[in-house]
Amino acid sequence: MESSNQKFVAKCREFKEKNFLKWGRFFYDLGISANTMTTISLILGILTVYFLFSNHLLFVVFAILHLIADGLDGLIAKASQPTKFGQYYDLITDRTIAIITLIKLGWYLQDYYVYIILGLLIITQLVYFSSKFEYPVVFVRTGLLIPFMFYPIGILFHPIGNTFILTATYLIVGGFIVYSLALQLQHFVKEIRKA
Repeated sequence: MESSNQKFVAKCREFKEKNFLKWGRFFYDLGISANTMTTISLILGILTVYFLFSNHLLFVVFAILHLIADGLDGLIAKASQPTKFGQYYDLITDRTIAIITLIKLGWYLQDYYVYIILGLLIITQLVYFSSKFEYPVVFVRTGLLIPFMFYPIGILFHPIGNTFILTATYLIVGGFIVYSLALQLQHFVKEIRKA
């Protein structure tokens, strides 16, 4: 049974494939494989996190490029031949960026609650991977990066406004991670009942 989040993600993927698959074919024809684009996405993601809180303009530029490259790798895979390795590589890359973003946020805010959320994120991802993608999960990497693009705006409203935006972002992301755990527990209980 799909959650509403999974249905939304599936609709977005369907829209992306329908309208942008030609870009996947374009890059594939240039000789760029899906795994190469995933590596580019990983490098851009690491640069994104590196510039978080130190150079906002470069953070935004690299974040947008990272998200575009992450979308392109799936389109290239569809235009060629998707592999199980590529699927795992893409998912691990996305989770790596989410994890290092939370680590940097916790360090920046000096807030240990971020590390609790990080631990819960790692648990949900371990369950997801160990179930071979059968247990439901909510992906949070994009939900972390996009609000951070706008966090300096918070200072316009109050001197601690940008800290409020950062804190609200990680708390909302934490809520989605707890929701993921609840969905996974629900899935586990259903499997037990079937057996």
